[in-house]
Amino acid sequence: MAKFVLKNCRIEVNGIDFSDHVSQVEVNLAKDSVDTTNFSGSGREATHGLKNEKFTVTFQQNFAASSVDATLWPLYNNETEFTVKVRPTASSISTTNPEYVASCILFEYSPISGKVGDLSDTSVTFPVQRGTLARNTS
Repeated sequence: MAKFVLKNCRIEVNGIDFSDHVSQVEVNLAKDSVDTTNFSGSGREATHGLKNEKFTVTFQQNFAASSVDATLWPLYNNETEFTVKVRPTASSISTTNPEYVASCILFEYSPISGKVGDLSDTSVTFPVQRGTLARNTS
């Protein structure tokens, strides 16, 4: 069985390709667990609740125009909803290279983080709004 190594993911935030400024990405799919335990069983029972999905991206910070800070600051400051797209590779969308896309909002942003001599990076979580995450294969 083939293994997959992340080498050239495509990460797009608000229409800007940040693949060359990202060192880590996670697409987290989750649903709340709703307890439905009742007196007719002998143990716990649950059902799926609301979706609670998110993207977590570690950006290598850049303060140039049209780069990381110039994009993330207004999204945070203006409380703007925007689109995030992530693919395993930079190749075209396909069944073997799906694109995960969703409408997101930014609640927290640390524009400066690090210690002397470190690469300035920032980990950002983009919560998905209204369960809109899609997995596109074409």
